[in-house]
Amino acid sequence: MRFLFSIFFMLSLGVLTAQTDVLILHGKILNLEKTVPLVNYEVIQNNETVEEGVTLQNGSFQLKLELGSVYDITFSKDGYVTKQVGVIAKYPDVDITGRYFFQMDLEFFKVDEDRLDETMLPPVAKLYIKEPNKGFTYDKDYVKWVSNQFEDLD
Repeated sequence: MRFLFSIFFMLSLGVLTAQTDVLILHGKILNLEKTVPLVNYEVIQNNETVEEGVTLQNGSFQLKLELGSVYDITFSKDGYVTKQVGVIAKYPDVDITGRYFFQMDLEFFKVDEDRLDETMLPPVAKLYIKEPNKGFTYDKDYVKWVSNQFEDLD
């Protein structure tokens, strides 16, 4: 019995340690308060694609991003404007550790032939760590800036 308990403990410890030093980014893709299913996503780290996939039928996604890197995540689906999210999962001069969680629901817009080509736009959102002990935050000033850029070009 003691042997079985030891094996269970070691396996549990392995599962727990495998999920440290990570940002778990999760959310849904929405359009006019309805979920958008089967949206493609691509995670780029250091100019290399590290993960590709498709959101679930209910529009939800969950990405595990290792701390210590910068990521560019692209969400795309035919008939909708592609969205990019920048994630800065590191902090200057400090090695951050632990498990962080951040929920981010994205509003998708249907492509409008009369609007600006979205490839000219910067990422729509930026996540970063303002203080290591407080976790990730959504850069609201950046979102306002992107919105103004879009209006200026439109």
